[in-house]
Amino acid sequence: MPFAAVIITLIIYRITAFDKGSEPEVARVERGVFEVIVSGTGELEALESTDIMIPEVLVDRSVRIRNISITDIVREGTVVKKGDYVATLDPADVEERIISAEDAVEMFLVNLDNAKIDSSLVLSSARDEIRQARDLVLDREIRVEQSVYESVAVQRQAQISLETSRRSLEQKIRNYSQLVRRHELFIERAKENLKDQQEQLEMLVQLKRDLRVVAPADGLVVYARDNDGTKVRIGSYVSRWSPLIATLPDLSTLQSVVYVKEIDIAKVRSGMTVRVTIDAFPEEPFRGVVTRVANVGQEVQGEFYSAFKVEVKVDPAGKVLLPGMTSTNNIVVESIREAITVPRLAVFKNDSLGSFVYKREGISAVVKQQIRTQGENDLYYRIEKGLEPGDKVMLHSPQSEEKLAVRLLEN
Repeated sequence: MPFAAVIITLIIYRITAFDKGSEPEVARVERGVFEVIVSGTGELEALESTDIMIPEVLVDRSVRIRNISITDIVREGTVVKKGDYVATLDPADVEERIISAEDAVEMFLVNLDNAKIDSSLVLSSARDEIRQARDLVLDREIRVEQSVYESVAVQRQAQISLETSRRSLEQKIRNYSQLVRRHELFIERAKENLKDQQEQLEMLVQLKRDLRVVAPADGLVVYARDNDGTKVRIGSYVSRWSPLIATLPDLSTLQSVVYVKEIDIAKVRSGMTVRVTIDAFPEEPFRGVVTRVANVGQEVQGEFYSAFKVEVKVDPAGKVLLPGMTSTNNIVVESIREAITVPRLAVFKNDSLGSFVYKREGISAVVKQQIRTQGENDLYYRIEKGLEPGDKVMLHSPQSEEKLAVRLLEN
């Protein structure tokens, strides 16, 4: 009896030791919910917001200021009321242009005065010539009257002189009308140039006042982004091509914007459930739903692939969510209940069997079990045929597998 008890104890110890040493290398086939997830990091943005733009005057091409830098801006996240100070734009270029515009106004004033003086002198001289021509006509008319007592030749000569003086008078009158029209145009052009330059000066003066940017509405200040995606800051440049300084988002319309790789975008569509984790609340789960999937991809800066913009509406669940918070978005593209799953590490492949596992049978027996999978995610394969819930499979191949039995699937 003592000997038999020792043998039984050794057998039990050996079995226990084998199981304990090998269990970490073994996984159970489970039945449960199988999900295919497309993940991506994103950032909270407001679907609706009020834009804080550069002064409207700066958009006018006639101002001819290509860009202007931000010299001061309130801290991002500042709550402002309508009319509160937000930012200051650099006045240096504007002040230089104001000085140039003032000089130009003065020059065009001088040009207008000169045009008026020239007109007065030229037209006065032309009127004198007309008066002289009229006097000459009167003189020739008298000569014609007096020539009736002269010979026919003298009478003819007097008549020719009269007709010549009359034609000269008519010509001078026509020339005077043209001179009046020409000088009216000169003066009108000088006035228009002066008016344009005065309007330019007024526009620049207004722009200088508007360089102190104020909030167009109540809200929370969120910095805009440059064309390269970086947020504007002191020293950043804005222009009519990039006019946005900041936004006042409507916090009730927050969404998470995530960029999904092109290899996964075909799986994503509107209405899909999203599990959202926001870095500011790492322990709090948030629910979301895909509201929009972009039709055109864009190159991801610093990467060698394209991505598509996906918008996710997030339920704040009573939390105060703010634009700019980063998030992790797990989009559930497929969810199957009562699915049979096995860890990815337990599935092996070769040309002869395709997919297979090392299945434990009994205490120590191992067989190569051919399987058929139907879908996968980052952690599991979904098993269509070859395994049942509760089966044990090895996570690593045995050291010696040449003599292992092979169990093929039945067709």
